Amino acid sequence: MNTQFAVIGLGRFGVALCEELNAHGVEVLAIDVDEDRLRLVIDMVSHVVLSDASDEEAVSELELERFDVVFVAIGDDINASILTTLVLKEAGIENVWVKAKNRFHAKILEKIGADKIVSPERDMGVKIARKMIDSRVNEFLELGADMALAEFSITDVNAGKTIADLELMVEQGVQLLAHKRDEFVHSQPDVETLLLAGDELILVANKHVLDLQLKAL
Repeated sequence: MNTQFAVIGLGRFGVALCEELNAHGVEVLAIDVDEDRLRLVIDMVSHVVLSDASDEEAVSELELERFDVVFVAIGDDINASILTTLVLKEAGIENVWVKAKNRFHAKILEKIGADKIVSPERDMGVKIARKMIDSRVNEFLELGADMALAEFSITDVNAGKTIADLELMVEQGVQLLAHKRDEFVHSQPDVETLLLAGDELILVANKHVLDLQLKAL
């Protein structure tokens, strides 16, 4: 059975979502109240529907329960996003992902049962701030309220050392997920691996501990 996704709301984020999903060969249903926006994706998705997903009757006609994920990508209209999410959950849709505009929006979405909340603007802000603070950090991803993942580059300071020489804070919960060199990724790297400038390590830990670890490297 083919993977099927529905995307509700075709602002810049929703259109980008449709484009990327289509590039990976999955079936996408695009839904919006604006016919002009539907025209933007008509050649890149499987189906388009002009519909108001905040309306209970309209949602019942869409048969969204057959989709693997229904993504509410409504942009600036927080009320429409909240109402659409509520209608979807009350209709029994099991896997509803929602784009949140801010923390207040995210908090409401959590309370009404959104299964996954995505905050792209905030996530990008965190990533850029981390890069500004420490140029070695290529990726920084918050994993819930307490945990985070960081991908950082080995510079000349640590080049020539082994992973063991870095003395990672394992006892404080720091986990080394992978070692990357060029296009090769080693998910269980040998601690005696000699590090080269430009190598990347991927670590996961409590956010506070991860901050301490990055400062220590």
